[in-house]
Amino acid sequence: MLESLLVIFAAILIILFYLLFGRDKNKKCAWCNNRKIKFIEGQEGSLSWRHQNKDGSQDKRFKNNYLVSEYSSKFFCSKCQAYTKFEHIHSQLRSSEARVYKRTLHTDGVFGDRKGSDWIDTNYYPRP
Repeated sequence: MLESLLVIFAAILIILFYLLFGRDKNKKCAWCNNRKIKFIEGQEGSLSWRHQNKDGSQDKRFKNNYLVSEYSSKFFCSKCQAYTKFEHIHSQLRSSEARVYKRTLHTDGVFGDRKGSDWIDTNYYPRP
C-alpha cells in the first residue's frame, strides 16, 4: 500500500516538474502570448561540428563531438490567427523542440490587439 502511494506521488511530482520547467517559456504567440500554438513548418540550417577545425572538419580530439545545426520554424496560433517565426539555438536536436533564442511576428493576428512582442535572447550568440 505504502509503495503504491510512493509511486503515485513520484509520478505526480514528475508531471508537475515537467509542467513547470519542461517547456520553453519563450515559445508563444508574438501577437496574443498564447502558448497553445501549432507547428506549421520548419527548416534546418547548415550543419557544423560542435568542435571543429578551422577548415570546418571534425576535431577528433573531442570524444563527444556531434553535428549541430540551427533551425527555424513557423507556428500558427488558432486563438488570434497569427503566424510566429522562431529561431532555435544550435543544437543536436535540429527540430522545433530545440530552445528558442529569437521570436518574430510573421503575420498579424486577426482578433484583438497585440499583447505579445518580438523577443531575442541577448545572452545567446549564434555560431557563424
